[in-house]
Amino acid sequence: MPVKQNPDNNVDTNTSIDDDINDEEACSTEEQDMLENTQELEKPEEDIGKKINQLRLTKGFSQRKLARLAGLTNTSISAIERNKVSPAVNTLKAILEVLDSDLNTFFSDEWKERKDRVVVTPKDLVEISEPNSRVSIKQVFNGSPIKNLGFLIEVYQPNSSTEDRISHEGEEIGTVIEGKIIIRIDDTTYLLNEGDSYVIKTCLPHTFINPTNAITRIISAHTPATY
Repeated sequence: MPVKQNPDNNVDTNTSIDDDINDEEACSTEEQDMLENTQELEKPEEDIGKKINQLRLTKGFSQRKLARLAGLTNTSISAIERNKVSPAVNTLKAILEVLDSDLNTFFSDEWKERKDRVVVTPKDLVEISEPNSRVSIKQVFNGSPIKNLGFLIEVYQPNSSTEDRISHEGEEIGTVIEGKIIIRIDDTTYLLNEGDSYVIKTCLPHTFINPTNAITRIISAHTPATY
C-alpha cells in the first residue's frame, strides 16, 4: 500500500515535461469559450473532432500541447475532439496551422482515415514528452479516432519529475513496475515502491517525482483519453 512520506529535499523538481501545464479548468464545464462572437463552421456532415484527433496523434501531440500552441484551453480541444462543440473557422484555422494542415486539405475528398492496429509495436508508440525531457511518456495508440481509454508507458530518469501540479479531467490508475515514485497531490505525498499501484482523480493538482538515483518505470491508464 502507498505510504505517506515527505519527498527528499534534494529531489530535482525543476526537470519537467514542458507539455504538461497547469490546467486550472480541468474540472470545469466551460467548454464553449472558443465559440463566442465567432462564425461557426458550416460543415455539419464532417466529423471534425475525429479528424483533429487523428492529426494531433499523428504529430505526437497531447491535447494540452495542442491547446497551448493554438492559444486555446485543454478543455476546448477536448470538447472539439469529442464533437461536443463545433469550432469557429478562425479556431479551426489556428488548430490546423499547429498541425501542419489547412482548411482545403482538411475538407478535401482525399482525406484518408488511419486504419486501427491490433498490435502496437515499440516503434508505433507515440512519445508525448518534449525531446529534452528526462521523463519519457509514450502513448499506446492503434490509430483509432475513438478513444475512451488512454494507456501510457512512463520512464523517469534518476531525480526527475513531471511538471509541478498537473491537472486534467478524469481518473488515472497506474502500477510501478520498476523503482520508486513519489506522487504529490496538493500538500500530501505518497511513496510507491515497485509493485505498488495508485488510483487518483486527475483534476486534483499532482506531480510525479523519482527521488532515487535509479530509473523508475510505470504503466498507467486514464479516462477520458486526454492525451
